[in-house]
Amino acid sequence: MKFKHLRTSITLVISILIILIFIIVSLITVNLNKKLVLGNIITIHKEITNKVLIKLDSYLSVPYTINNLNDSFLRIDPNNLLDLDPLRKFFYKQLSIFKTVNLIAFGTEEGKYVESQRLKDGSVRTGNTLNGDLELWETDRTGNKIKLDKIVENYDSRLRPWYIASRNAQKPTWSDIYLFSSNNQPAISANQPFVLDNGNLGGVITTSITLDGISHFLDKLSSDNESSVLILEPSGLVVATSKNIPLLDSENHRKTLKELHNPIFSALTEVFDKNVEGNYTNLITDFSFSMNKTEYLVRSTPYYNSQGLRWNVLVIIPENNYMIPFYQMRTLGLISFIIFILLTPFLSHFIAGKITKPIIELTANISEISLDQANKNFILPEAISRRNDEIGILAKTFLQMQSKIQSVFSDLMKSQKEYKSLVENINSIIMRVNPDGVISYCNTFGLNFYGYTKEELIGSKVQNTVLKTNKPEDFKILENIFNQDKRYWNGTNRNITSTGEEVWILWSNTMIYTQNGKVKELLSIGQDFTSRRAAQKALKDSLEEKNILLKEIHHRVKNNLQIINSLVNLQLSDVSNTKVQETLETLQSRVQSMAIVHELLYSSDSFTEIDFHDYTEQIISTISSTFDNSNNPVRVTIYGDVFYLDIERATTCGLLINEIIINAFKHAFTGRKSNKENRIDITLKNTNSGNIEVLIKDNGIGITGLSQTSDTAGMGTLLIEALTDQIGGTIKISKNNGTSVSLVFKIS
Repeated sequence: MKFKHLRTSITLVISILIILIFIIVSLITVNLNKKLVLGNIITIHKEITNKVLIKLDSYLSVPYTINNLNDSFLRIDPNNLLDLDPLRKFFYKQLSIFKTVNLIAFGTEEGKYVESQRLKDGSVRTGNTLNGDLELWETDRTGNKIKLDKIVENYDSRLRPWYIASRNAQKPTWSDIYLFSSNNQPAISANQPFVLDNGNLGGVITTSITLDGISHFLDKLSSDNESSVLILEPSGLVVATSKNIPLLDSENHRKTLKELHNPIFSALTEVFDKNVEGNYTNLITDFSFSMNKTEYLVRSTPYYNSQGLRWNVLVIIPENNYMIPFYQMRTLGLISFIIFILLTPFLSHFIAGKITKPIIELTANISEISLDQANKNFILPEAISRRNDEIGILAKTFLQMQSKIQSVFSDLMKSQKEYKSLVENINSIIMRVNPDGVISYCNTFGLNFYGYTKEELIGSKVQNTVLKTNKPEDFKILENIFNQDKRYWNGTNRNITSTGEEVWILWSNTMIYTQNGKVKELLSIGQDFTSRRAAQKALKDSLEEKNILLKEIHHRVKNNLQIINSLVNLQLSDVSNTKVQETLETLQSRVQSMAIVHELLYSSDSFTEIDFHDYTEQIISTISSTFDNSNNPVRVTIYGDVFYLDIERATTCGLLINEIIINAFKHAFTGRKSNKENRIDITLKNTNSGNIEVLIKDNGIGITGLSQTSDTAGMGTLLIEALTDQIGGTIKISKNNGTSVSLVFKIS
């Protein structure tokens, strides 16, 4: 009967143990995964916010770049202040380059005023004052007036908010948000006073962007990560949102957060003032709110710059979208737990039977025998030793085990001596510390390293010896280690030797537990990390400095190329010779293709390669704005793969595409009937063999401007051949229902 109770007890214990282990492991796993997921959500939230702020800063820097260009234009020739029409045309060209800008204008202290404005439909009109009225004109593709569109009577730019703000500030500044006089669009202007050589104010240069444009920019930023972005003024008025919500009410008054009538923003309103009130432009604030059983995380970040902007940027992300894998794992774990609970009694009963059966049989013969000492000889009765069943095997195994125990015990004593010698003489600090911070052991190397005797260090607290500090954070080091969940912990901290020298130690720590699971001691093995830490810090500082310098180089190269482009534009306005104009426009396109590379590198996280598909699109956009003819338009379509090229190959290939496309615009469609669509198709392909293939095909009249022989080659053809050789590529030109150019080169 007693063995039946034994089997039942063993079954019960095994069942409880298995269930407890499963529960503990499951709880720990679920909690750790939840913490990990929540930590990842917070990290993602911060990364999204930082990306929005960086992109917003880049977006808002464009107007000041334009103002600097126009300031330079006015100073090149004093006559530019007398006749503002060239400046008006220059504004028109800038609007075709800078797509995010809506209005560029210049007003003088005498009341003269010129502007170029992008309308909601994408068209551009220009205007100037005449006899106190503002005339707004439709223009052709070169900026020349062709049709009077509107007259704004009694228009004085000196009374506009942007002019007043710049005159009062006497430095570059942003205006308050105001409405365009022509269409009541809410906008904000970057303003720069134009100071004459005599120190007097000559006028104000302004570049405006609309709040709808900022909202569209935020919508593109947030579409990839399902976030919502909101920008507020300290007054509580809305600057922009990523939801493309109207920012004005029916009476053209700007809206507050409560007036947006969006479900997410309405729910946000209830908690916004409580969490952010008084901290609009001072602190980064994180909070959350719930809507329709969905938790939303909000990061409120102040945004301000040296030109006077003071905004508050709120980035909102739905927490549940990132928690779905965790919920699925938790449900699967619950199902597994139920199945495991049902199977545990049967498994435990089977294991208990296997355990108790040989014990019962052996106990009947050797119940009076016990092993008190490791070196005591154990002799089984002859009846048991002669058995060939499990009991006999178990008895013989027991005798063999006793012999091995005696041998192992001898080896253990020997190993213990060797281990002690190793620990004492190893070239590392080995130390044991109890939860109260008292040092219970330190090897010889550690004593020599810190400069203490055994009597001075053993039994002393680490806070009074190797830490030797009055800083509260240093006192909490051990407390934090003992309170953390992991059995193993690695880290570095500052130590002090007996002579007062500061050293940094790299620690590998292991928790030592008692039999009841309580923490007994912390076993620490340390290496002197002082020299390596100093070297790592120097290396990190050097790397950060080089990254900053490289980014600045790309930014300055881009700006210099943009200035060259602007100078070519200026020259174009003074050239009447068609051949010279075409040459300058081609040069301008080549410079712009190189500037795009540096612009992409400056706005990218990588300094070595760019998205070639995106680069090609920007080249085509620039060429189309320069060479396309509204009477004979050309549609350019880009197909194919997205891949990255290093800066050298990207620049070279970009110049090749630039030359080929310009050739097609100039020659491929000359003399064609206007009722036929003019098309250029560009296909980008990254082959499996490591080659890049660029295929450019038009449906024009065939090869005319692009020569196939060296004898008749022009500047463009020679440049194409030289650039193709430079990247080690091959180029083929054929005529079949138009001209087809195939360029093949290695990706690296």
